Amino acid sequence: MQPDTMQSPLTPDLSAGALISIIYRSRNRVLSEWASRAGISTAMVIPLLYIANHPDATQDEISRRMAIDKAAIARAIQRLEKEEYLTRTTDETNRRKFRIFLTEKGKCFANDVATAADEIDGEIIRGLPEEARAHLMPILYSMAYTSTCMADKEAHEST
Repeated sequence: MQPDTMQSPLTPDLSAGALISIIYRSRNRVLSEWASRAGISTAMVIPLLYIANHPDATQDEISRRMAIDKAAIARAIQRLEKEEYLTRTTDETNRRKFRIFLTEKGKCFANDVATAADEIDGEIIRGLPEEARAHLMPILYSMAYTSTCMADKEAHEST
């Protein structure tokens, strides 16, 4: 279902980047409201969900895989640990790294966060035809991968 461009506050000439940015910021506003009611910050959501799906992760891994600044991940991990949603253990092969695991409290809460995020995402794509939904994730994944490769290349060329 195409939105009625006459009724939409968005102009029809927006670039793909602008539309993705609008989707991202709008989703984060809704997720931020949910997180606020749940007593956490939005910055804590991504690492919490990542660790739920990838137990034994490291801060570097989360930062790299989610394309988020290392310092931001470190702050979120510290807050999640302080709230007793996760624990860190020293990596056996590299004593400077920590492996991160959810506590039981963290596992329960991660389920709540994942449910809320899924509901928000479901609402965002609700108006899409089923055949479009089947193609959406591979397209978005490809775009995300390409954009992170471009950003990494640019970062390496500027140093």
